[in-house]
Amino acid sequence: MNELNIDLTKQKFTDGIQIFKDDHVSLKHKNFIFARNGSGKSTFGSLLKEQCSPNLDVRIFAGFDTVLGENEKLNAFSLSTNAGENELAIKQKETEIKAKQNELKRVTSEIDDSDIHNLKAKKASAEAAVQKNNTTIEKFYSDSAAYIKKTTQPQISKTTYNKSGFKKEISHAEALQEIDVTQLKKTLETEELFVNTVEWKHVNYSAYLKNTNDILKSKVEEKTRIKRLQNNQQRINFAEEGMRLHKHQGGEICAFCGNAISEETFQELESYFSADEVAVLKNRIVDGKRKVSQLSSLITSMKWTRAAFYPEYQETAGNIWDDLVVHKKIILSFCDALEEALEYKEKNLFSELDELDIEVPEDFDFSRYNSLVKNNKEYGASLATKKKEAQDKLRYNMIHKLLSQFRYDAKYVQMNEARKTFENIKAEFDKKVGQQANIEADIQNLNDQIDALKPKAEVQAVKNINKRLQGVVPWQLTYTENEETGYYQVSQTVGKKNKLRGVKELSTGEKNVIALLYFLEKLSETTIQTSMSPKLIIFDDPMNSNDSDMQYLIITEMQKLYQGKQRERFDPQKDFIVIMTHNIHFYLNVPPHGSFKDEKGKTKYDKSDFYHLRQGSFVRITDVKQDMQTNYDALWIELGDLAKHGYTNSMLNSMRRIIETYIEFTGIKQDEFYQNNEQYLKLFNVNSHSAIDELSAQSFTESADELVSIFHRIFADNHAEDHFTAHWKGDNAVFKR
Repeated sequence: MNELNIDLTKQKFTDGIQIFKDDHVSLKHKNFIFARNGSGKSTFGSLLKEQCSPNLDVRIFAGFDTVLGENEKLNAFSLSTNAGENELAIKQKETEIKAKQNELKRVTSEIDDSDIHNLKAKKASAEAAVQKNNTTIEKFYSDSAAYIKKTTQPQISKTTYNKSGFKKEISHAEALQEIDVTQLKKTLETEELFVNTVEWKHVNYSAYLKNTNDILKSKVEEKTRIKRLQNNQQRINFAEEGMRLHKHQGGEICAFCGNAISEETFQELESYFSADEVAVLKNRIVDGKRKVSQLSSLITSMKWTRAAFYPEYQETAGNIWDDLVVHKKIILSFCDALEEALEYKEKNLFSELDELDIEVPEDFDFSRYNSLVKNNKEYGASLATKKKEAQDKLRYNMIHKLLSQFRYDAKYVQMNEARKTFENIKAEFDKKVGQQANIEADIQNLNDQIDALKPKAEVQAVKNINKRLQGVVPWQLTYTENEETGYYQVSQTVGKKNKLRGVKELSTGEKNVIALLYFLEKLSETTIQTSMSPKLIIFDDPMNSNDSDMQYLIITEMQKLYQGKQRERFDPQKDFIVIMTHNIHFYLNVPPHGSFKDEKGKTKYDKSDFYHLRQGSFVRITDVKQDMQTNYDALWIELGDLAKHGYTNSMLNSMRRIIETYIEFTGIKQDEFYQNNEQYLKLFNVNSHSAIDELSAQSFTESADELVSIFHRIFADNHAEDHFTAHWKGDNAVFKR
């Protein structure tokens, strides 16, 4: 960031007046601004802070009042940011503390004093009464809950019944007639029965029959013929059984004929019976038998009992079961027929068998049974509800008896009255304690604020300030008490005695230089939030003393600052500085002197921004010819501005001061300069201190242009037209008409 652009349109007073006529002004890292008092220096400083604070660490010096606080009680001064405001705030807060302390004393006496009727004693008495009543009633709750829990034949509560449950059910307490008690006990003795519905997955019996018939119709075609078997199924079965009975070793004796069986015969039969088609058909038969067997086992496992139903439903349940048992037998017979056919097929692999022609049974229909189960459950649920209602009513009856015996209503009212009394007293007590705490917190907060406002000892800063003052002024800063205090006086040696001067004895110039040196010391300090931010340092008229020593010290310190000799205070590469003054001597001597160019051909006007703030406009000075070189030049610049805006009365005042300076410098006599010209004497006579006032009161017809023309003529009449032309900063056409 090498330049700041300030939006001047954002400046407006509460009445809407805007003093700056430009839309914006740009600022380099170093800026020198000359502006008369009342031209808007302070307003511009505030505008800079408002627009730059979010991104820059803004520091403003606007006179000693901002950092030097005067404590008249100690006749001393403090040094800190906003020190003057802080001292006034401390005085106001001390007054507030005294008022708060008186209020605290009154409230504390109401809470706890020697009187037995104070709130603390009343609260303790009421609390004891509540505790006594509460203990009695809580014991009643516990004893009653234990009694109900132990009551059996019948059991009228859960085994987990406790004091909490008893308290909740007090509102349900109700007395019963003896006949009602008897009936409710009978209801509790009835046992509850449970039975579940049957979840049956539909079975496709036609598929079972079709699968079996497909197997029966299948046969194995002989790939190798054995003539002796004659393609006869009985002979084939006989040969297969023989293969199963013998060990398949050559020379083994046949169990049927008694002859030796050759190894070739075994190999021939093994090849015949181990063909792929045989294995496939056998596997189909085995799988079919397994599925039929599983279905048969599932149906066989079905078992029912009437005892699971309440008596109202047992007869219907028996009829349904009888029908289901009959159908069960039909399905099992169907399964047996399938299994027998498959077993027969195992012995006739090489023959196609006839299909089974049997009736396919319908699947089980459990809808009637499940409907009955639903009715049974609803009856059971109703019974459970009735049993619970009976148990609850018997318990509520017992609670009513216990409450009556204890005289619960009267004791409960007594307890509530004691509690209400306690709560009222406690509320009043807590309110007062809260007031007490708030007042104490307010006092502590005020003390904390005072501590924060009190100046802190600036030991190193004071040492550095005294070092700078040494040899320039005959006095030094010293502490009012010790180095830990933040209040200071001035120590000065008069003769052989050391004399202390308080803040009341310090001149404005002395206060200003102390404050300025302190402000410069604090520039090197940063916070965590501002340590990485560039600084914007603003000086609003830092010179207010005519003392030459003071002026030299201030000018020297300002030059050291903007030259960046102490980078922790001001780094010209990243920080910004704005020096505003109405003091011409200060303006001429603080900036770099001369108009020479550096190796790059740049002058001080290229490296820094110079402005004259005139009538609300920021006039940028770009070379030495535009700038002031002396106080006399400033008078001519001021005259040009006044003429531009037509301020004729003020123009006459500036013209008189210019003439006064010119006459004094050239040594020309006044009478010769005025040349007895009546108009010159009327307008410009420097000996007449009331001339301007008289002119203002009289008819005054000359315009600003006419005054400039007359002013030009008086110099021309004195052979000094070149002098006028060299210094005039206004419109040349005015006097060339």
